[in-house]
Amino acid sequence: MEKSVIIIFDRGYDTQFKNAKPILDKYGFKVSFFIICNFIEGNGYYKLENGKEELEDSFTPMNWDQIRLLSKEGHDIESHGMEHRYLLNLSSPRAPEDEIGGSKQCLEDQGLKPTYFQIPFNRGADNSTILKMISEYYDFGLSGHSRLMFLNCDGWVNYGFKTRSYKYQEDCNPYSDEGIPTRTHKYAIREWSHDRFHTRINNNYTSLDPHGTEISNKLFAEFVSLVEAQNQYNIKLEKVVAVPVIGYHSIDNYTRYDTSPELFDREMQYLYENGFKVLKLTDLGYDEEEHHFYIK
Repeated sequence: MEKSVIIIFDRGYDTQFKNAKPILDKYGFKVSFFIICNFIEGNGYYKLENGKEELEDSFTPMNWDQIRLLSKEGHDIESHGMEHRYLLNLSSPRAPEDEIGGSKQCLEDQGLKPTYFQIPFNRGADNSTILKMISEYYDFGLSGHSRLMFLNCDGWVNYGFKTRSYKYQEDCNPYSDEGIPTRTHKYAIREWSHDRFHTRINNNYTSLDPHGTEISNKLFAEFVSLVEAQNQYNIKLEKVVAVPVIGYHSIDNYTRYDTSPELFDREMQYLYENGFKVLKLTDLGYDEEEHHFYIK
């Protein structure tokens, strides 16, 4: 059975164009890029430090010409907010809508057509007000983490995937029968973050070079384990019920948690040589009546 992987990039770092794109081109892969408009326009983006928002302006973004080229060549360009704000902390009633709807207008002004919104800091998909705003502007969204995305959001109930993200759910409806937001749904697709796992490994092996052979081998082993984890569900059932969504940020050696170009190439080569189908998020369809995703 064909194995699939969805690859996404966050924020819009220039290293994604300079370092990741040539590797993607080499293997013929098309992926999804989530863009922070304010960052691309040279004004930085917000990060959390000790629970407080701070402006981050030390990284170089892609430019709009590069982003439009990515779109022209068949990659997805999606929204990661206007300034990457923590939606639950915004005091003005208008501020979350500026972040959500404003970022869609920003991308549309560049001739792009986003249909996905990735919630900054993965917080807000369980808030009815924010969820309603996202649904007014976008068809789908991402929020939170999981090793696998179950196309029916039913990993816990039907497949024994005992991750809290899927507890008690049988479909991807954003609301329960009682009208309460569910954990994982069409606006809260779960990803596996390469940076997040890299940080965990670095913290466990503080004496090692974060981009050296030992750390890179550990990251690569986890990557292989992750992309092959779908086999226990898909091959056994002879149908696709689960697919990993792998998230990257900067492809560089600049920070301790970056993914080095060498490791990224090694991971993409593994997918290519082992027959994986690399997907964009827009390669997913959605059944509105049954509330589940499917691969087009």
